[in-house]
Amino acid sequence: MRAITSHPTAPTRQVVIASIVVVALGSLGAVKAGLAGADFMFDLEQVAPALVRAEPALPDPHTPRLSRRVFVVIIDGLRLDKSYELPFVDELRRRGVDTEAQSHYPSWSRPNYVSILTGVPPSASGVRTNHHSTRVELDSLMDRAKAAGLRSACATDYDVLPKLFLRKRAAQGDVAPREEPIGADEDTPGEVDIDAMERPLSEAAIRAPDANFQSPFDDARYAPWPGGFSEAGAEVAQGDAQLVVLLIGAVDSAGHAHGGASPDYRTAAEIADHALARALGRVDLSQDTIIVTADHGHTNRGGHGGVEPEVLTVPLVLAGAGIKPGATADDAHLIDIAPTVATLLGIPAPGHGLGHTLTELLAFPDPASITARRHADDQRLATNRSIVARAESAASSDVLQQRAWRIGLVGGGALLATFGAFMLVRRRVLRLDVRVLLVSVPAFFVVYYALIGAVGQGFSPSLLPAQGHLAATMAKYGLAAMVVQLCVSLWVLRTTRTLADRLATANGIAWVGLMFAMIPAGLAWAFFPPPYVTVPSPHALVLIPAVEVAVACAAVDVALTLVVEVIVFAARAWHRPEHTKKI
Repeated sequence: MRAITSHPTAPTRQVVIASIVVVALGSLGAVKAGLAGADFMFDLEQVAPALVRAEPALPDPHTPRLSRRVFVVIIDGLRLDKSYELPFVDELRRRGVDTEAQSHYPSWSRPNYVSILTGVPPSASGVRTNHHSTRVELDSLMDRAKAAGLRSACATDYDVLPKLFLRKRAAQGDVAPREEPIGADEDTPGEVDIDAMERPLSEAAIRAPDANFQSPFDDARYAPWPGGFSEAGAEVAQGDAQLVVLLIGAVDSAGHAHGGASPDYRTAAEIADHALARALGRVDLSQDTIIVTADHGHTNRGGHGGVEPEVLTVPLVLAGAGIKPGATADDAHLIDIAPTVATLLGIPAPGHGLGHTLTELLAFPDPASITARRHADDQRLATNRSIVARAESAASSDVLQQRAWRIGLVGGGALLATFGAFMLVRRRVLRLDVRVLLVSVPAFFVVYYALIGAVGQGFSPSLLPAQGHLAATMAKYGLAAMVVQLCVSLWVLRTTRTLADRLATANGIAWVGLMFAMIPAGLAWAFFPPPYVTVPSPHALVLIPAVEVAVACAAVDVALTLVVEVIVFAARAWHRPEHTKKI
């Protein structure tokens, strides 16, 4: 099969100019797509979701308090099957309830810390990734405890938890409110960037000591040194806080580094269990309650974020006062923990929550208390579900209204690119050799998406390393695909003799390759435009940044291919016999 054009190629200078134009157009698309890919995970976040803009629904069931103190233990990254044969946790199982709970998608840490402590899943909380860096204003267990005159405490070896729930100081007090709080963002006045404070030279870090915010906990302890977690945990356990939250992060780190099926992961779980025993071994379970769970699990290879069973299914162990030994829950989720803890303490559930009290696990003094709690849950859920449904409906309507013109814009761009290719072919500066195109163009896409599917754990968000970024991970696969495509292009062009012919054919490869990259990226933009009020499905969560990164990689590949073609031609010309004779 011959090239679409059989006319002689235009002069070399014209073909080179066409190559420069192709590179320029590709670079423009690469910049736009690269920026979109880089912003994708940040676009998933919502600073002020619909629930935050609504008053908390706080029906008070007035049920009796079932526990003096409640300890909520979050073992970051501990999946269900690896939570067994841990002596301390197993002892709690024997004395209380051994059941399981489902984490929430996207199954990353920050989103599900929020799920546990507010009863709001990532889809409605606006906290969708570990890149969420603004404080969460949803009503929380700590807010309900404070409103009831109870104290709350936290001990952790991972310091993000208290920072997620920072609260503005009241107008009265020693520190006057500021017109522009520390770390304020122009788009979200009065906000603070909790991650910026981790950069020592940032303005937010320098000004942080005098920021007009306070911890959500009356006693918050961050102990990252060896032995620090069990030390800090024991101190808050011996204190007087009625609500205690303990977070340990070592298991998650081991899962990312070695995988959920590794001996190292198992060892980290055993060490965490021993640390909990040291911290909580003296808790009086006749008066107090311990709840052990996890924010998510891990795949065998390490990673989370998706909907794999080993990622979503986590332990839920309850023991002590107010717990019905031997009971089980059929459909427990992490968002059910907050109202259950509130019930144990005899206070209203967090008012923005979408979970229900696990009444089947609790030892109520009378049936009327169960009815009262369920009725209060129904009232709260009806209010909050309505708020979320209205926000999602409005967002969906807005997307549908804009989808037609977005698709039209993508289609128009494709037609314009096709017409541009036709004109370049007529001017003999671009050659569309079908044999070459069938071999060279698919090389990048086949390798790129095959790597995402295989190495990337089947197009799952769980492919991410700890605190990773989807676009950055895609870029690694794109780099490998670029190398393959470059080698294939050089191979298919090896028999082309003149520089003009080689560049014209390379222009054809570049043009078609860019179209195949840009059209899917355009369609992703048309069907899944930011901001994301609803969270894309797991496959879409991977494919959206993947197609955006593909454009950037394809553009870089175009430039590399054309540069290499010039170098190859120059090298061949230098070593021609006639050139050697002249020397």
